[in-house]
Amino acid sequence: MKRRSLLYFGISLTICAACSFVKVSAQSATGVTQRVQFEKGRFSTIVKGAVEPGNKDTYIFRARQGQEIIMDVVWEGTPVDQNEEQGLSGFSFVQPDGKIFEDPQDGYFNALSTGDYRVIIAQPYRLSSPGYTFKLTIR
Repeated sequence: MKRRSLLYFGISLTICAACSFVKVSAQSATGVTQRVQFEKGRFSTIVKGAVEPGNKDTYIFRARQGQEIIMDVVWEGTPVDQNEEQGLSGFSFVQPDGKIFEDPQDGYFNALSTGDYRVIIAQPYRLSSPGYTFKLTIR
């Protein structure tokens, strides 16, 4: 009976490892999608990530009507080509109703309704490093 249990455990572990590998591979090709969690009693959080050109990272969070949503994306890299349009924020803000604000210059919004909001982060132009820091505050 113990041998059978160990065999089943080994098979389960192998399947879990294979599933984890497939998931990581899929994420690296398209970016990550992640629900933002706040530590208990905190109103803001910082997420560090990296996104290659052509990919997008998506962060989902819940806000209640009337709350202030403040966000900022700071890129680690410097522009590779000085001729490209600069000054873009590198993120899009999506309200629960689907209305999209692309490359907003102001990272401050009021939640017009209660629901899931999204921030989609993509390199605004080619950078020397794909790394970024995303800060989100909801109060």
